[in-house]
Amino acid sequence: MNRSYPLILIAGIIFGLSLGLMLSPIISNEKGVTIALWLDVVHRVCTSIGGLGTFVAIIFVVRQFNLLHTQSELVQRNTMATLDGQLYARLDSFNKVIVEHDAEYELLNNPYQEIGPTVHRYKLHHLCDLGFTLFEEIYKHHIRYQLLDSEDWDEWQQNMAHFFSKPYVRGYWATTASRYAKTFQAFATDLVAQTEPQSKPDSLP
Repeated sequence: MNRSYPLILIAGIIFGLSLGLMLSPIISNEKGVTIALWLDVVHRVCTSIGGLGTFVAIIFVVRQFNLLHTQSELVQRNTMATLDGQLYARLDSFNKVIVEHDAEYELLNNPYQEIGPTVHRYKLHHLCDLGFTLFEEIYKHHIRYQLLDSEDWDEWQQNMAHFFSKPYVRGYWATTASRYAKTFQAFATDLVAQTEPQSKPDSLP
């Protein structure tokens, strides 16, 4: 209890001085009216504290922005990883169908007009349709949504070129191209033109 008396006394003195200064913040003298020194000091201290608070707030906002940017990158990476998984899952399913129908897949190496009526063309058409829809989805993800990087896109383009290089696929595409988006039509048609075999010049006698 004895130790509390000095603390109470000091607190009383500070409170009394503060109350007295607050009651007379403006001092009149011969030069005019001036603001009390303590009020000017308090003003400066409060201004400094306010400036420090603004600086801390700016730092906090910058950190929050960086955090949101990092979270956005993580979401984008997760989206791209999920997309890759879905596309390669579709590719695996397509390859599974090819393995299960290897005889029909080999027939795709023949010209479209030379396949006889005894062959079940609907199986060949089903293989082509699976390939067209798969590659159209990949094309849209890259061109429309920009979710594939250049390296992955180059890999998919090689797969597309290999598929469209088959004579039956090129012939069937000419009859069904209108079913697909115009941008993909233009892309696939250009790819077909690039994969068509070039005619050899006649040899000189």
